[in-house]
Amino acid sequence: MQTRQSIRSAKFRSTLLAGLLPTLMLGVSAPALAYFDNYLSGSIIGTLNQKEAAALQQVVRKALVDTADDTAVEWHYPATGRRQAIDGTITPVQSKTDKGQSCRRLKSDLKRGSASEAWSGWFCKQSNGQWKARQVSN
Repeated sequence: MQTRQSIRSAKFRSTLLAGLLPTLMLGVSAPALAYFDNYLSGSIIGTLNQKEAAALQQVVRKALVDTADDTAVEWHYPATGRRQAIDGTITPVQSKTDKGQSCRRLKSDLKRGSASEAWSGWFCKQSNGQWKARQVSN
C-alpha cells in the first residue's frame, strides 16, 4: 500500500520528468522512457523533493531570463534532515531564434554528496511567456 508521501513523490517525479525529460531525452521511444524514469529515480534530478525542485526552477528561470551566455548561475540548496546539500551551476551557453521563438541552450552541473551529474538542453520562450524544453534545429 502506498503512503501519501510516496504517491506525492511519484506524482512530483512525473511532473518534474515531464518538464526536464524532453530536454534530456529528445527523440526517445516509449519503452526507453520507462527505462529512463527508473534511471532518473536514482539521479539527483530524479530525487529532488518539491522544495528543492522549486528552488532549481527559480535558478533555471534566472539563467534563461536574466543571464548572458557563458555566465554561470550558482545554486546551493542547504542540507535538511538526512538530505545532503546540493550545489550546482546552470549556464546558458547559446541563444538563437528557432521557429520564431527565442531559444537558449542551458547546461547544468549538479553535485549532492559524492554524486554528480550534468545535462544540457534547449528551452524556448512560448507565446504565453513560459519557457519550454524542446528540440531546436541546428
